Amino acid sequence: MKLPWKRTKFKPPMNIENRISNIELRIGILSVLIRLKSCFTDGHNGSFPKYPRQGDEQMTPAKKFMAIACLMAAVGFAMPITAGAAGGAIRRADREGTWDFYVPITYTEATTIDGPGGSSAEINDDIGVGFGAGYNFNNRLQLGGWFNWNSRTYDATVVRSDGERFQYGNEMETTTIALNGTYYFMDKNFTPFISAMVGYTWGDINIHNGPTEGYCWYDPWSGYSCSDNVSTQTQSDWTYGGGLGVRYDFSQYFSIQGSYNKSWTDFDTSGTTDFDIWRIDFIIRLF
Repeated sequence: MKLPWKRTKFKPPMNIENRISNIELRIGILSVLIRLKSCFTDGHNGSFPKYPRQGDEQMTPAKKFMAIACLMAAVGFAMPITAGAAGGAIRRADREGTWDFYVPITYTEATTIDGPGGSSAEINDDIGVGFGAGYNFNNRLQLGGWFNWNSRTYDATVVRSDGERFQYGNEMETTTIALNGTYYFMDKNFTPFISAMVGYTWGDINIHNGPTEGYCWYDPWSGYSCSDNVSTQTQSDWTYGGGLGVRYDFSQYFSIQGSYNKSWTDFDTSGTTDFDIWRIDFIIRLF
């Protein structure tokens, strides 16, 4: 005679260690969600802002960068809880003899460049992106290089020879290639660090400095085609600087580090100008 119900497999009871691990994991996930909500709500009634809407405050570059930083902080806060059952969140690092490949996201604060004759340029803040790589000689010392691209708007004040002033706005694109050295103060997966860099910066301020040149060509797809090209004013100058930050290795393959950096660029006409840069690196490590 067959029973009307189905037989179920016996599941052994969960031991106390596994129960504690599951509770810690759920607490960690909940803490991430709570902190993520605080990053993106308006802070008054706990509701999410609706962008864009006429009369609402827009997401500025600083707010976008803070949202990314808040996401990193939320995940980092949860790690000591979720990793508690796996031997602790703070442990000995295993960076020695490995390569770090990273994507830096930078936020450069607004600054002023003072030129000759009373001229100046107010460069607005904005976000940049790049990529880089570094070799870890041991758990403390890393040498490498990186590339960064940034596009920022500016408002320039021009002084004519007769003293008359006028203003205009435009967009400046900068590209930097640099060599970088980093020293981690502890051989742990969580450690503060100091860094120094030297490199070269190319800047295009998008102002015409020559006549328009037209050229034509034949190609197998569109036949006979023509286009125009306008040369723009550029500068290329040496850049150097340093930074302070913290790093957390979530695993042997993935890390995040955040830092504050100060850089100086030697412009030919306006001298040395300093820049304040906040940076987040998302790191993939290969052995």
